[in-house]
Amino acid sequence: MTNQYPQNSLSISDVIIAGFRIYRDHFKQYFTMALVGCLWLIVPVYGWAKCLATLGAIARLAFFEVSERPEPPSDAKRYTNKRQWSFLGQLLLVGLIIIGIFIGFSMVLGTAIFIFMKLNIETFWLSWLIFLLAVFGFIILYLGLMWISARLYICDVILALEDQTNAKKSIKNSWEITEESEFQIMGIFIVAVLATLPFPIATRFILLLSRLLINSLVTAEVAVGLNLLVLSTVLIAMGALTIPFFKSIKAVIYYDLINHQDEQDLVTDNPKILEI
Repeated sequence: MTNQYPQNSLSISDVIIAGFRIYRDHFKQYFTMALVGCLWLIVPVYGWAKCLATLGAIARLAFFEVSERPEPPSDAKRYTNKRQWSFLGQLLLVGLIIIGIFIGFSMVLGTAIFIFMKLNIETFWLSWLIFLLAVFGFIILYLGLMWISARLYICDVILALEDQTNAKKSIKNSWEITEESEFQIMGIFIVAVLATLPFPIATRFILLLSRLLINSLVTAEVAVGLNLLVLSTVLIAMGALTIPFFKSIKAVIYYDLINHQDEQDLVTDNPKILEI
C-alpha cells in the first residue's frame, strides 16, 4: 500500500481511513460524478445503466489513486460507459442470486414449521417452537445474506477495472478473490455504515421538517407533489455524498486483495478491447 493511503491486509481501520482519504482528496470530483449518476436514475432502464456506469467510474478512479497511477476522469467514464449494460446485467444477476437464496431458505423454514405443526405437540409449546425457529431462521438468513454479500461486494469494481470480463465473470471473480476475506469485508462494511449513520439521520430530520413546513403552508394536493420533490432531492443529494465513500472503500479492498494474491496484472493502464 502506498504511503499516502496506508493499509495492511484488510485491516478495518486502515481500509476505512484510506477510503476516507481518497474520498476527501477528490470530494468535489466524486460528488459531482455521483450526483450526475444519481440524477440518471430518473430515466428508466437506460438511465439506471448510465448511473451504474458513472458510479463504476468513481471506483475505477479511486483504485488508480490508491495504486498511484491516476487516470483522467474522462478516460474512466469512457471505459465504464462502454460497459453500462454489463453493470445493469450484473445488478440483476446479483439481485436474482439474493432473491433465490431468500426464497429457498423461506421454503426450508416453511417446511420445518409445517412439520412441527403436524406433530402432536401442545399448542403452547408449539407456539414457542415456531417462534424460536422463526427467530433462529431470521438470524441465520441475515448472517448468510451478509456473508454472501461480502463475497460479491467488489464485483462492480472488478467490472469497472479488469480487462476481458463481463457481468457473469466479474461476479465469479469477486467470489474467488474474496475467499477467506469475507469476515474482514463484513467488518469493514459495518464500520463504514456506522461512520455514515449521521447522513440517514439527517435525511429523516430534513424530510420531517420539510413535510411539516409544506403541509402547513399549502393545500393537501400541492403538498403531495412538493413532498415528493423534496424527498427525491434529499435522497439524491445524500446518495451523492455517501456513495463515493463506499466506492473508495471497495477500491481499497480490491487493491489490497489483488496485491496480496499477486494478481496485479488483472488491471492495466491501457485496457484491451472490452467484452460487453
